[in-house]
Formats: sequence, C-alpha cells, structure tokens
Amino acid sequence: MRPLPVANKAPLAAGPKLFVDAARGDDAHAGTAVAPWKTLAHALRHLQPGDTLYLRGGVYYEKVALTRSGTAEGPITIGSFPGELAIIDGGLREFAESPGTSWEPFAGGAEGEFVSTKTYPGADARRAPQQFLPASWEPMWGLEDERPLALGNFADSMVPLHGYRKVIDLRATGEFWISGKKEKDTGIYCGPGLWFNRDTGRIHIRLAHHTLAGLGDHAYRGETDPRKLPLVVALGFGDDVVRLTGVKHVRLQNLVLRGATASPMIHAYGAEDVALDHVTVFGGFPCILVDASKDLRVTHSAFRGLAAPWSSRAHMKYRGTPTYQIVLRNDQPGNENIEFGWCEFTDDHDFAFLRYAKNLQFHHNFVDNFNDDGLEIGPKLRSHTIFIHENRLGAILSPFTQHEGEKDESPLDHDPKAGVFVFRNVIDLRAGTYRSPPVQDDPSGAFLHYEGHLAGDHGGPIWSVMHIYHNTVLRETPTFRDYFLLGLGAQGMRNTERDVFNNILVQMDKVPGAGFAGIKDAGNLREGGNILWGMKDGPALTGDPFAKFRASPMFAASKKVHEPGWTTLDRVIDPKFTSLAMDGSRADDLRLQPASPAVNSGVPVPPEWPDPLRAVDKDAPDIGALPLGTKPWGVGVDGRIPLFGAPGAKR
Repeated sequence: MRPLPVANKAPLAAGPKLFVDAARGDDAHAGTAVAPWKTLAHALRHLQPGDTLYLRGGVYYEKVALTRSGTAEGPITIGSFPGELAIIDGGLREFAESPGTSWEPFAGGAEGEFVSTKTYPGADARRAPQQFLPASWEPMWGLEDERPLALGNFADSMVPLHGYRKVIDLRATGEFWISGKKEKDTGIYCGPGLWFNRDTGRIHIRLAHHTLAGLGDHAYRGETDPRKLPLVVALGFGDDVVRLTGVKHVRLQNLVLRGATASPMIHAYGAEDVALDHVTVFGGFPCILVDASKDLRVTHSAFRGLAAPWSSRAHMKYRGTPTYQIVLRNDQPGNENIEFGWCEFTDDHDFAFLRYAKNLQFHHNFVDNFNDDGLEIGPKLRSHTIFIHENRLGAILSPFTQHEGEKDESPLDHDPKAGVFVFRNVIDLRAGTYRSPPVQDDPSGAFLHYEGHLAGDHGGPIWSVMHIYHNTVLRETPTFRDYFLLGLGAQGMRNTERDVFNNILVQMDKVPGAGFAGIKDAGNLREGGNILWGMKDGPALTGDPFAKFRASPMFAASKKVHEPGWTTLDRVIDPKFTSLAMDGSRADDLRLQPASPAVNSGVPVPPEWPDPLRAVDKDAPDIGALPLGTKPWGVGVDGRIPLFGAPGAKR
C-alpha cells in the first residue's frame, strides 16, 4: 500500500485559462469556466502558447496525444483544477463504473472465476513494441500468444492485478514454485489477476485468496467477487496513454495517469522543454519512455508499478509482465538534460533503463521494492553522463546493473569526462525482495527477503566507467563470494575503469572482506578511504582481514594501477552512526557521531567531480553520505520520506 494522490490547492494561474469537465462539459461549448469542454481530445486542439488547461475533478477515459507546443515565454500547461483531482485513464470504464453488470460467473473455470459480459474484438492486434529491452521478453519470439493483454488495479487502493500469460495459472490452486516439464501441466496461482481469452474475446478474472504459508500481510484476503469491486482494467498492447511527440514548452501538473497495458503510459519522442510535476502514474511498460528528447524534467511525482505485495520476480518474469518503469531509447539526436528529482519509484520488476543520456540528473528520489534490476547504467558508452545522487535506494535485487544488448557494443575508449557518477546516496538493501515462491512450505516468510548483489551484469558486457564516492550502503547478509567493497572492487573490471572512494559499507552479518575470487588481473580500479564494518561480528574481529590480500601478487599488481595499492587506505572499523540496530527495533540515524572514525579521514576526490556537500565538508573529507553535522534531507514527493527510512519501522 502506497499513499494515494491528493488534490493540490495551488491558486489559479495567471494568463489565459481554458477548462474541460468530463462529467458536465460539452465539446460544443466555449471551454470557459462556466461552459467547459467535455473531452481532452477536443480541448487539446485549441491550445495556444501561454494557455493553461484545467481539468475538473473526475476520470477522463481517453488516450491523449498532445500536438500543440508553447513557447519559452508562454508554455502550455495542463493540470487538475485547484482542489480537485483529474485522472486520465486509458482503460475500460465499465469495470470501474458498473462492475455489477460487467462480470458473470464462468461455469467452466476454477472456483471463483468470472468472465466479462462483453467481448473485446481487436484487443489482440499485435502492435509492435515501442521499446526493446534485454531480458524483458521483447520481442516474444514464439510466445506472442502468451503476451498478457489484460492488466489492471483495484480501484480503491490501486494495488495491481496480475496479468496472466496462461489460463492454467489463473485457475491453479497451488502456489509453490515449479519448473521444468511439470510446469506444462501444473499451473501456479500468482494472485488476483486477469487473463484475456483470444478465442472468445472475453476477459477472465479470479480474486482467490492466498494459501501460501509465510506470505503474512503480503497475502490477499479481500473480496473475491469482482461484481462488488470497482476495478481499473486496460486491454490491448501498443497504445501510449499520453503521447508527447515533437512538442516543446509543455507542463503537466497535478494529474493522475492510469489504465495502461504493457505499453508506455507516457511517451516523449523528439520533445523539448517538457516538465512533469506532481504527477502520479500507475502502471505502464514503461511508465515513461523517453527518446530523442532534451530538457525533460520530472519532479515531485510518484510512479507505481505492476508488482502487488504478493508479486515475486518469478511471477512477473516468467508468468506475467516483466516491466521497466523508466526507459531511455537511443534514437538520434540523443537524450540530453534529463532530470528525475524528488520522485518516488516503487513496486515493479525492473526499474530504469538509463544508459542513453547526456547530463541525466537522478536525485532526491525514493526507489523501493523492485524484485529484479534497479538502475541500468551500462554497458560502457563513449560519452554518456549520468549523475545519481542524494537518493534513498532500497529493496532492490540488484541496484546497479549492466546489460549487453548486442555483442561488441561497448567501445574500448571513451570521453574522459564521461561515465556514471554515484554519490551521496543511502543504499539500504536489508529488506531484500520477493525473488520467488518457495518449493515447499516455509512459514517463516524468509523467501520475501532475498538479497542480491549491489552491482551486476547480464551477458558479460564491458561495464560503464563508474565514479562511486561518499555513499552509505547497508546489507543484511554477506555479499557474494565476500567480494571486496561489496563487489565494487572485484566485478566487471574488464576494459573499463572505476573509482570507489570514501564510502561506508556495513553488513549486519559478518564483516565485508577482501575477496577477489576469479579475478586474474588487476583492473583499472582506483579506491581508498572506505570504511567496512560488520554489526554482528565486527566487535569480535581480530587481525587484519586484508592481510592475506596484501601478501598476494594481486596487491603488488594493484599498486601499479593505483598507488598505494588496493585496501591500503581502507579500514575495517565501526563508523559510529548515531543509531543503527541490528534487528531494526529502532529508527536508524546514519549521521556520524563526533567521535566517528569517518570524520576527516577520507581521501580527496577530484574537484571536477560534482558534490553538493563539498562546501560543508571542511578539512579532510568525511566518509559516507553525510558529513558530520549535516541535516538529513527528505526524498520523494515534497521530500516527505526520511532519508533513513520510516522512524521505528522494523525490516
């Protein structure tokens, strides 16, 4: 459950104002406050530079294509009327407005299965996808008949419904994970959801309760008769809900968007100077697709994905829709000056495909509950520049990832000023993610909290050039193979370079060590000033965990890459946060105490690297995300989410 959007009470804008009202308007009217238009399609054709179009509260069941541009001095603004909430819905209105007559029991199905009373011919039009992503089943070679075409949400909470690929899963009673030959004959119930029957043109639905032990509060226990529930249902594939093609100087404010299929909710193509502010987006694959655009800003907005509380990575990847929320494509001219700030991105499969941009600023955001990949920043490119700073990242299976889309796509050389800059973030992976249902009873619910890797790749690409400095990272379980710097010092060093300076890396269990298993050559890694600590085992630690490495040929080789050699300037020591409990029984406070060994003990980083806190970090650099005395900032919409998480919340 996430906070639902509320109406904004900002004053009316100055300048020309036009009005549209889905409930009381008429397109034959003049579009004034007393005589509003009815449809957005009609209203958008009448906009001129400097106009503000106000949508009165209610639901607009339309797909919107904006073709009018404003000017730099007079942008076009579209938003909800102050104090009211306008919803643009690309779905089918009958399931929200008259559910009692939209469904009927399906006699030939499972217990609790219903079918739509109407048919929807043409829903399987097989439009070509607007995006291709590795590991996302696009194109669905040999699987097009299984593409989920019906997606939706519970209208009251906007919790997603599962989009089923196969009816055998919709009708299943078992919830244990199965694979191999057995899965052809035995389905897996993935939770309340929808399936479109291509033969009859009807939508099937089942809202059965969960029986899987260990789900706890994640299980569905609500109404099972869809005739008693308003639902958001969208059908088909390939239609953008809001299309911004070739437009300039446009503002979208205080709107709610919903009712997308596995297609873009917002598609900006060849757009320039477009700003979204206080917009809430439910669903879409992706929520926003950006291509050949520049000067695009998304601020104080919330993006909610297709993962219900009971949705795992396996459910979505293999039996549903493996979504991304943000996708940047690489048509020319490339994307430039893109900003995502003070936003909330939650509850989905994969998060953001960011690799194709120059000057992409991703800051003050809250990113939470992604059961697979997080920020896709690779592979290596010659000239992209991505800045990821002052965010709170958590509950992501793999926060930083690289995909190989094509063989040999990564250049050996690059612009020395290019790369990915990751700084001043709090990355808390302790909650873990729901990776897969168990294969047998597990009442403990441990399967809901699987921790992956801080960084990883798919397909063996050359990793992006990464500069990672002044972050605070928390893990519950030991990192894979005990890799040095939670993997940042050992993985993906082939034909690339990396800087890892002044980070605090803490595990609850065991102490991060110096593992270089499988690494044969000293890659171009520059690192130092990092603090590593284990909450449970650190106080009892004796000896130097780096001693074995410093006696190895690899250490000697590392000195040729970066003096004075890897691990030499790092320490295994308690960073002395203000408050950090192993069991999550009290609120975390990751500020440094005055006596912290992190104070004034970092190493200088190049002055050309951006750092918003450089001026307040006097003397030698403090280690971690927050210098001593810095007030924690808020993240998400209007900064409403604490940087360290909800006070007193247990993991």
